[in-house]
Formats: sequence, structure tokens, C-alpha cells
Amino acid sequence: MNKIFTLLLASICLVATAQERCGTEANTRNMMKDNPSYAAARMKVNAQTNKWIENHPNHSEKTIITIPVVVHVVWNTNAENISDAQVESQIEILNADFRRTNIDQINTPSVWQSIAADCEIEFCLATTDPDGNTTTGINRVQTSETSFGMSGDPVKSTSDGGIDAWDNDNYMNIWVCDLGSGLLGYATPPSNWIGSTDGVVIGYKYFGDMGTAQPPYHKGRTATHEVGHWLNLDHIWGGWGSCGNDQVADTPKQETENYSCPAFPLHPNACSTTNANGDMFMNYMDYTNDACMNLFTNGQKGRMIAAINSYRQNMLTHSLCGSNPPAPCAAINPPLTESFQSGNLASGWTISNPDSDKTWEITNTAGYNSNSSIYINNADYSGNGEVDDLILPIMDLTNFVNINLTFDYAYSLWTDPNAAQNWSDTLQIFISEDCGSSWQKIWGKSGVDLTTTTPIFNEFSWIPFSNSDWASINISLANYMNEDDFVLKFRNVNQYENNIYLDNINISGSITYIDDSKESKRKLIKIVDVLGRTTTNTQTNTPLFYIYDDGSVEKKMIIE
Repeated sequence: MNKIFTLLLASICLVATAQERCGTEANTRNMMKDNPSYAAARMKVNAQTNKWIENHPNHSEKTIITIPVVVHVVWNTNAENISDAQVESQIEILNADFRRTNIDQINTPSVWQSIAADCEIEFCLATTDPDGNTTTGINRVQTSETSFGMSGDPVKSTSDGGIDAWDNDNYMNIWVCDLGSGLLGYATPPSNWIGSTDGVVIGYKYFGDMGTAQPPYHKGRTATHEVGHWLNLDHIWGGWGSCGNDQVADTPKQETENYSCPAFPLHPNACSTTNANGDMFMNYMDYTNDACMNLFTNGQKGRMIAAINSYRQNMLTHSLCGSNPPAPCAAINPPLTESFQSGNLASGWTISNPDSDKTWEITNTAGYNSNSSIYINNADYSGNGEVDDLILPIMDLTNFVNINLTFDYAYSLWTDPNAAQNWSDTLQIFISEDCGSSWQKIWGKSGVDLTTTTPIFNEFSWIPFSNSDWASINISLANYMNEDDFVLKFRNVNQYENNIYLDNINISGSITYIDDSKESKRKLIKIVDVLGRTTTNTQTNTPLFYIYDDGSVEKKMIIE
């Protein structure tokens, strides 16, 4: 009962402090009023978009579009000068949301799961600036202005205390600043007329998911929403009044915006419809809290793909985000075994705890075939949607076959899953093939699927009492057997339910042997190790890179 009361109280407080989130509609009206050319171009957009979709029936085929981004951090106080990590976290969120790899996709109601879209749009911080110089894609500008309004777009102008855009035919410009008037952000929708102020503006308190990001808009969804506008999406209720038209066929009719975190279904049969499922309030183009947003639809995807092809064509082919491979990492070979018996994490294991609250810790109260394991105290973790990662050491899987991950885990719900309102924590596994620079999910469970015990819910801080409370998992890693910068991590996503335990994490494989007896017509120039240092071919049990006169590079390992 205390859990439910806490969540209800939080929801009441959030409703009381709801604010206008987005200034895109007002900014668009002002631009149309002040610029007849833009107004004329915008009036044609819907017809042009529909025509493009009609003429490209296969537009949803698998073709990934990558949009180069420059983030202008315009700051007056040190707090406004947000860190590189905070900027990078926002790019990761955009990629997760637009590719539908977001961890909260499981919260999409089942009635809309089939139309929730992988938009096949990705974002990268530019590595080349407009002059051809190397850049991080983060442009920091100190200003004497204490805050910026929307009228006149001062943050986008060097003469007004902001910074001029980079060539907005080639880059998506994002300005992060102290944004006044209670706005979280705004954007410029596309047309055949793109002016010098084209781009997205986000308040520094609502950008990314760390640092200065403030609840309930602290999970990067303000930028997801505004980039949706930049790619020609309207508010899901249609804007410009009530029960409007968002120009998307698979989003339900909605009277007006929603705030906070409503319960599903919300407002069934609104706007004189017979829609028992009600508002799609978890759509990124509504106004609900960041933690309650989780999808774009196939119809919205089509509209965005059409916008890029029709109005932002330079985004389709560019070389502004370098594809240089990551620097070699210091890696270990299989097998890797951890049963958490020593009381401390082994070398190379790390924990990511962004909110500095509850996280993974070793316990001697429970284990599978032992008394020790690693767990996370979700039962007392009052956050909602917080992410904590247990990251394994970097591994070199080359010259190994039959690679498998095995582990044991234990979990019980707190809340009866048949109750009117229920929650669940989530356990997921991600892998990286580039030393942790990027990640993809390979496994995940939540709710009843995650439970390992009978009964499946226990209304107390649960501890597994015997081996029968555990489940054993075996996952093939055969798809990654040629990777030399392989990293795996376990992720807990908290929803204030109950404790998750992990034990006996193992990655194992069989060694393959290299035949160096065959002669080659190529001439060997030099041999380097994983750090690029010239070495000899006498080293054993470590990867070496053989560089030949034809420009080819061959990776080998001499087995002792």
C-alpha cells in the first residue's frame, strides 16, 4: 500500500506543476507571419509529403539514414555548460528512440505494439565541421545573455549573444541554452524553404539523462519530440486547436495534449470516435513525462522518411561523421567466470550508476549453489525507469568458437500482476562490438516472464531461499566469435518492484588454431600489437596484426 500511495502522490504533484512543453507551433506561426516565402512553402508540405509516400511504396525497406548533428552549447553559468557526456547521452537516446531500441518499449500497450516503428533513422555527432576541420560535434559558446526567448531566435544568432548555425543543409543544428518562458524546447518543421535559423532548441535542464537534466523531463524525450517536429511530425492531437489532424493515419484521434503519466486506456471514444483504446499518450509527440513516452508509429515513420527525402536530402549521403574504427582495447580471452565469492568485483568489471542511488552490489545472503551473488535492491529503489549496468571486461573472441554466455538469476514481483495497476522491473543484456562505444540488446525479460519463483509475487523485499528459486540461462554468442573488442553488460531498469539477483556469469569458448605454414606472395612489412606497437611474431596467446605490402592487414594469434 505504501508503494502505491507514493506513486499516486508523485503523479498528483507532477500534474500540479505541468507546463507548456513545446514552442514549435507558436514559432512556426511567427515564421509564417514574418516570412511569406516560408509560409507559402509550408502550405504545400502536406500535399508534397503524401505524394512522396504514394510514389515510394517501399520507403520502409531497411535503409538506415544517419543524420549528422552539431550541438551548440550556449552558456552563461557553469551549470549551463553541460558536459560532453551529457551531450553524448542525448545522442544515444535519440538513436534508441528512433530505432526503437529504447528500454521502455515494453511499456507500449499491446494494442499498438504492431504499429510501433523502428524509424531507421540514426544520429551522429559530426566529426567534420563546415570548413573541413576535425570536430567533436560539440560547439561551446560563452554568452553574456542570462537566458534566451523564442521570439527572433536570438540563440541562433552570434550578434544576439548566441551562435550562428552551421550549414543547415548538411547538419542538424541543436542549440542547448537557458531557455526562458517555461519552454522545454522548439524546432523548425521542414519545407522547400530552409532559412538560417533551421534547427532545434532545447533547454539545458531537459537535455540528455544526466548532469543538469531535471525530472520529470530528464530522459532526453524533449529532444526526441522536437526532432520529430524537425522531421515534419505534428503534435499527436493535431495542434492548432482540439481534435485536430496530425496527418498520420495510424495515430488515434485525440482531443488535446496530455501531461504527467496517465493510466491506459485514457479518454476512450474521444472526439466523437468509437476508439476504446483512447489516446496514444505514450507517443513521443504528446506532452506526457519523459518516463511515459516510448513510441513513434509506422505512419509517423513514413512522414519523417518523406521529409528527409523531400526537404533534407543532404542527410542521405554525407561523410560528416567519420567511420574510423575505435582504438584497440586491452582485452582478455575466454573463459571468463565470476561467482561473486570473493566479496569484490574482479578486475575489469564495472558498474554504471547514473543516478547515484541503489545499484548492483555483492550480497552474502543468497546465491545459486552458494551464499553469494550480485543483486540490485529494487524493492527499496524509489526511482522509476532508472538504469543500472553491470559491465563485464572487454574480451577478444577471435580464434574462439562455440562461445556461450551462461548465468543464473532470481526474481519475484512484489505486485500481483493481475491487479488493476501493476509494475515490473526489467533485466536486459546488451553487447558492444567496439569497446562499449555503441550497444545493442540481445536479451531481455520483464513482468511475469522475468519471475523465477512460485508464487510469482511476494509483497516483501524478496530473497531467493533455495536453488529452486533460480533460473539458468544459456545464450549463444556465435554471432560475435570474430570480435576482438567485445563487451557484454547486464542492465536493470527499475520500476520499484523487487530485487534481482545474478550469479555464476560465464563466457566460454573453444580455441581454434591458426595455420601459418602456407606461403604467401605478399610481402610482410611489419607486425604490430593491439596498441599499434611494432613487435615480433614470437609473442604467444595475444592477438597480432600482420601488415603486408598490398595494404592488407591480417590478425593472427599464435597459440602456445
